[in-house]
Amino acid sequence: MKNNSSLIFLFSGLLACAGASDSYATSEKASYGTRVKYQARQKIEFPDFTVAFVGERHQSSPTYPRGFLYYDFKVSSGKTEKTVSWSAGTGDIGPVEFEVGDKHYQLELRRSDKLGKLNDNELVIWQTNRPS
Repeated sequence: MKNNSSLIFLFSGLLACAGASDSYATSEKASYGTRVKYQARQKIEFPDFTVAFVGERHQSSPTYPRGFLYYDFKVSSGKTEKTVSWSAGTGDIGPVEFEVGDKHYQLELRRSDKLGKLNDNELVIWQTNRPS
């Protein structure tokens, strides 16, 4: 009986791990204007494109010696692919605007104009009528 209990415990652990990896691999489509959790190299599907967090990078500036921290996202739609980079710059936290085809969008990190404070692993993408 003792050996069977160990096997059952081991098998249950393997099933739990397999279930967790499946839920990570499949994601539902995200909606514009909602908080979405992101992590490195995970694709998030929006109605018109997919977005994936590529990573952070530090870029120096001659006018601001400390430089800036950028968060890079890869946006893909069909064969079109572009990098969208967000930064708080010198502290002015606002959305970064980008286009996919002839449509305009805004990506927000850290703080949303409409939803308030965002967690470190959350983003919001809004579809806009034209660039602001």
